[in-house]
Amino acid sequence: MAFKRDFSLDENTYRHYLNGHPVVMHSHHYLALITKLAEDLAAVDGPQILADAVEDSMRPIFEDFFDKNDISALKDKSAVCTEYFSTFGLGKIAINGNEHSGEAQLSRSHLDEGWLMKWGEHDKPINHFTRGYVAAVFAALFGHPPRSYTVTETAAMVTGEDQSVFVVKKA
Repeated sequence: MAFKRDFSLDENTYRHYLNGHPVVMHSHHYLALITKLAEDLAAVDGPQILADAVEDSMRPIFEDFFDKNDISALKDKSAVCTEYFSTFGLGKIAINGNEHSGEAQLSRSHLDEGWLMKWGEHDKPINHFTRGYVAAVFAALFGHPPRSYTVTETAAMVTGEDQSVFVVKKA
């Protein structure tokens, strides 16, 4: 299955679009700063707010792509989700699992790389953005509503691991 990348620019608003959805091109430094803000707001559940916002933003993009391109096979849907991750410049992700549980592994993470450049190693995982992304992937793959999956980062590049690992469980 070939992943279509239709980038466009609205000449009136100067907003960028990918496959008909507005996108903002980011840097890993920006994502690291947003993540640091979420971490600093842990008392009001900032990390989960960030993860939930990503889940709510990404799921409709996945479902729209599946619908517009008549994609129904699980393998093809999963490939779309991994391609979007890379296309957004977030790194390289592998996703495996079933309706009840799964795992995602990052072999490259621009967010983690940005964090390491800015603050160095950390004592715990911080990639709340990807937790939300993976929750959106599983909800879209299996047709469940938001917050149907709990995603826990169990290994992280920011803690010195070679890759980040996200364990997924149906809530």
